[in-house]
Amino acid sequence: MAIIKNGANGTLSGKAGSVVFVTNGNTTYARGLPKKTSKKPTSEQIVARSRFSIIQKFISPILPFIRIGFKNYNPNKKAHSNAMSYNLNNGTEKTANGYRINYEDFRVSKGSPNPITSFMFDLDRKNGTFTLSWEYDTSIATQYQQDSSSCQIVLYNAEEMLISNVFANESRNTLKHKSQSVELSETQHIGTYHIYVYFYKTNGSNECTDSKYLGTFEWQKMET
Repeated sequence: MAIIKNGANGTLSGKAGSVVFVTNGNTTYARGLPKKTSKKPTSEQIVARSRFSIIQKFISPILPFIRIGFKNYNPNKKAHSNAMSYNLNNGTEKTANGYRINYEDFRVSKGSPNPITSFMFDLDRKNGTFTLSWEYDTSIATQYQQDSSSCQIVLYNAEEMLISNVFANESRNTLKHKSQSVELSETQHIGTYHIYVYFYKTNGSNECTDSKYLGTFEWQKMET
């Protein structure tokens, strides 16, 4: 509603229909109201938002490892932004109903080539341990000075994207040790766990290798 101040010869103030009256000093201006828009997102925008949401949810429980693994990928951006950007372009695959995580191409870290050439793992259900053993390309390790880099294993049950569904090794052996164990907890959820491994330098540089996807294993309750 518009109001006339100081009688019939006064100034207008307020809104009348689609017009707004604004007084500046001795001058009154009439302005049209901005048009309301209810533009629906395009199909491309919906797909992009869906992919973003999928990657964001997948990354959230493993963020501590992402912060190391993508710290140096682009020094001008934060590790989380680096991981989102890379995995949006590389870590999803199209399905009949949209998109899903491409576990093999998803990266927990991005850096120099991962030197592992072959591997095997063992599950000790009675003692609750996962042990990974590997062989590696010594020429790559020498070129990138990786021999003393620490091993980081990430075991991720992505059926429910929760921090409680992630195992990781607390003690860290070096690449040249060729073996690393992870203590498993009876309280962790049973199901399919995806295995990622990368190596990083602990000299303050946090230089990483690419993470390598090693497949899955099924975790059940410990044997008694």
